[in-house]
Amino acid sequence: MEAAFLFGPFSILPARRSLSRNGSVVPLGSRALDILLFLVSHPGELKTNAEIVRQVWPDTFVDEANLRVHVSALRKALGDTQREPRFIANVPGRGYTFIAPVERRGPTAVSPTPPLRPERPEPRIFGREHALAVISDQLSKGRLVTVAGPGGMGKSTVARAVVSIAASDSEVLWIDLSELGNGTLIPAVVASALGILARTDDLMREIASVLQSRNMLLVMDSCEHVVTSAAKFAENLLADTTNLRILATSREPLRAQGERVHRLPSLDLPPPAATAEIALKSPAVQLFVERADACLGGYQLTDEDAPHAVDICTRLDGIALAIELAAGRLEAIGVHALSRSLTDCFKVLTRGRRTALPRHQTLRATLDWSYLLLLPEEQQALRELSVFRGRFTLEAARAVLSDPEADELIAALVAKSLLVAETPFDTPLYRLLDTTRLYAGERLMESGDTHTAMTRFATHLSCLLEATEDELYSASANEWSQAFAQQVPGLRAALDWAFGAAGDVLLGVRLTVAALPLFFRLSLLDECLAAVTLAINYLDSRPDLDERSRMKLYAALGWPQMRSTGAREHGTSAWTTALAIAEKLGDVDHQLRAIWALWVDAINRAEPRSGLQLTERFAALAPRSSDPADAIIGKRMRGATVHWLGRHEEARDQLQQMLAEYEHVPRGRHSVRFQFDQSVTARIILARCHWVLGDEDTALREVEETVRYAIGIRHHLSLSNVLAEAACPLALLAGRDELAAEYIRLLRDHTKALSLDVWHAYADCFEAELYLRARRYDDCLRQIRRSMHVLREAGFTLFQTMFQAVEAQALAGLRLYHEALQIIDTALAHCALSGERWCLPELHRVGGLIVLEEQTSDASSLAFARLQAALEAARQDNAAGWERRIASDIILHRLSEVAHAEAHLRSSPPLSSSQGGAPLATST
Repeated sequence: MEAAFLFGPFSILPARRSLSRNGSVVPLGSRALDILLFLVSHPGELKTNAEIVRQVWPDTFVDEANLRVHVSALRKALGDTQREPRFIANVPGRGYTFIAPVERRGPTAVSPTPPLRPERPEPRIFGREHALAVISDQLSKGRLVTVAGPGGMGKSTVARAVVSIAASDSEVLWIDLSELGNGTLIPAVVASALGILARTDDLMREIASVLQSRNMLLVMDSCEHVVTSAAKFAENLLADTTNLRILATSREPLRAQGERVHRLPSLDLPPPAATAEIALKSPAVQLFVERADACLGGYQLTDEDAPHAVDICTRLDGIALAIELAAGRLEAIGVHALSRSLTDCFKVLTRGRRTALPRHQTLRATLDWSYLLLLPEEQQALRELSVFRGRFTLEAARAVLSDPEADELIAALVAKSLLVAETPFDTPLYRLLDTTRLYAGERLMESGDTHTAMTRFATHLSCLLEATEDELYSASANEWSQAFAQQVPGLRAALDWAFGAAGDVLLGVRLTVAALPLFFRLSLLDECLAAVTLAINYLDSRPDLDERSRMKLYAALGWPQMRSTGAREHGTSAWTTALAIAEKLGDVDHQLRAIWALWVDAINRAEPRSGLQLTERFAALAPRSSDPADAIIGKRMRGATVHWLGRHEEARDQLQQMLAEYEHVPRGRHSVRFQFDQSVTARIILARCHWVLGDEDTALREVEETVRYAIGIRHHLSLSNVLAEAACPLALLAGRDELAAEYIRLLRDHTKALSLDVWHAYADCFEAELYLRARRYDDCLRQIRRSMHVLREAGFTLFQTMFQAVEAQALAGLRLYHEALQIIDTALAHCALSGERWCLPELHRVGGLIVLEEQTSDASSLAFARLQAALEAARQDNAAGWERRIASDIILHRLSEVAHAEAHLRSSPPLSSSQGGAPLATST
């Protein structure tokens, strides 16, 4: 019966060097297995660190830190912990004890002598459990398995771990080919390792003869530079033997008969903002921390260091060698500084182990080794592909590569592990690891071909964006985002180059114009503004060079007024210039865009009479447009305008008709041409009309559905718009303070993340009204005045009259009645001048309540006059929502008058007089 040790759910067979849990094999490195065998053979006994090292490493000097690493791996395999051990207990400073009950079966078990293994000690391995299982399985199915992958990925380390698993049932012969300069010498090297004299006419036959009767695993490490010879050697040897298996490591497959290839990927990475606990679940971070601990003589990852450690591992693409090199720099600089310094990773990552192969001592040496193995045309292709950022298609590569055999070159670079092939969608995509791209970019600069390669790249992007303009306009977010969002990093790089000292500015202008729809659909308005400004400056200094591009650029220059409080000067002036150029060129599309933008400006400045003139101009021009939806959008503009003019029933009817017609036209294009999703903007005003006309439930339901829709289409500006112009104000008008607070929070968070200054100021104003209701008058006044100043500076006074009503009530709460009434009267004067009536009844109502609160001798009559004016304005506009609030206040006012009169008669002598007033009444 075979000797065995049993403990808990585990069993270990010393003769087979196999550890099992409930019958399933547990992968475990050979050194860790030796430690376990030694401890299990002496249960309950303290074995000092020195004793364990002498047993496991009898002929090698090993630091005790190495022992700790293997014990840690052993504990992980057993599911054990240092804090609450079930199997292995540590006696600090002395050694380890196996504390679980052990049952021995079969003959007396002894610790065996470790089998043949590669010369270098087996390191701890991270995140390769799946790879080890797959490779071991492949070796059981086939006789030739190649572990392929980029340099520094850990192929040799994985091979050693596979060997430790296979060593229990076969001999192992490890052949390192890295120092071999000529592939024809492979048979001689193998023969020497087997003890065969190389004095024979047929060395291959001798090797096969020796191996024929032996169950052996031959490891051929680092085959890439002699790949052809290695493939031939493997094929011939396998053909002449029956029990031999070969495990090869190479940066490209051998392409030998019967070969099974396992591509070794990068180590898994954690999410960007991970805590230490989450980050340590990632093999890449585990490796970094283990090497940092070894380098510093003690290191634990903290939550403070975690984001920097994650950044380091991510920027190094999860490449094991690069992470080890990075951790080795911690002797001189901290984790934070190391993260910042990786901009020049080839300069930083230079201190590998002295015993490592030369090509593994620096990151540059690793990439040099791969690069110098390429054919000249492959080297040139790699250099030219460095202009891409992120993923790219084969078609894009063809456009950039100067060699007509682009398809063959791409396939070769994928095979040689310098290019990663992925298929996340139907079309195959390719990418360079960042470290490879940076290296290839340096080589491109050294070659002097940067200008040529970047010109082809920028031209390709321009052609791509121009050819897909309609798709960018019309496709839904789910359809276009995957295809186009990946172009943004490359677009940034191309624009930086084009507008740089060594670039091509005119090509940069063309690329900027082509990218305008993409910039807007992704809400990248800051970047758009920077590129547009550079392009306009260039064209303005060269009259008539490209008026059509200049027109489009000025149209884009108007966009930032919709999001930045510092961009007011770019609004009306930019659109006026764009309109003039469009009229000169006869471009109906851009005339409509410009008229629309000027209308938006008029509405945002709370000048609906001027806005109505622009809607009529738009409606007159729309029939000449090639897009039948433009006439429908004109109805949306008119519906919104008459709402601000107080004609709410007309606005409701116009908008309902518009939405019904808009259902039958493609929509995507209009959110780019007119900045917002048009159904969202229509439903915003429709919801407001429902509330003003007295249907509060319908208004709130419309808001809820529109917010959900705006989130669903992922259009940031449209979501901000519905929150600011409908959700927040209507929740406040409905007295739903908790709902209002939630909408305000959503608006603030959303606009802060996207730097949407104007709408962020709106959020502050709405929050100020909540302060008013909580009687926090000072806070309310401070916040609303600050935010109204921001809005006035940006030219956004659409809601100023409503915010002035809040400001006035806060002043009244502080008993500053005269100033409060001045604010109300200023707002009423603006309404008379501009035609704005949407909240006119509310201004009169608030004015009446402030007069009543002041308690002057004529307060009652003056207050009633203002309330009566409010009621008449509401009835004139059929504004039942306003009318309810006003009627409630009039009733309260009359009840107060009666109560005051009765009290006066009871307490005052006949024929005497007194003055008094009622407290400020509020209504929701």
